[in-house]
Amino acid sequence: MQQNPSKSFWLVRAVKAPVRWVVEKFLVLYYVGTDPKVPLWAKRSLLGALIYVFSLGLVLDFLPPVGEVDDVIAFIVATVAVLFSIKPHHKLQAQAKARHWFGGTPPTPAVPPVLPPPPLS
Repeated sequence: MQQNPSKSFWLVRAVKAPVRWVVEKFLVLYYVGTDPKVPLWAKRSLLGALIYVFSLGLVLDFLPPVGEVDDVIAFIVATVAVLFSIKPHHKLQAQAKARHWFGGTPPTPAVPPVLPPPPLS
C-alpha cells in the first residue's frame, strides 16, 4: 500500500522542527562546554547535571513522584549556572551546525524578539 506523499511530507515536517529545536539547544550547550573562555564552574555544573541525570537519575526514575522532578531540577540548576555563559557566537555555531545537519533555515522563534524602546524626543 502506497502512502500519500503529502501526508508523509507533513509528518516529517511536524517531527523535524521539534527535533531540530532540541538538537540545537544541546549544540548550544556543547559549544558552551567546549569554549575555553567559559568559567570552569559553569562547565562543572553542566557536567554534574548530565552525570546526575544519566547515573543516579536513572535509579530514581523508578520512583514515580521523584523520578521526573529530580531530572528537571538538575537541568534547571545547570541551565541557570550556564545561562550567563551563553554568548551569541555559541548560538550562531549551533544554528550553523543544525542547518548543516537538517538543511534549510532555522525555525522561527515562538516568541518575537524584544525591540528596543523608541528614542525619547
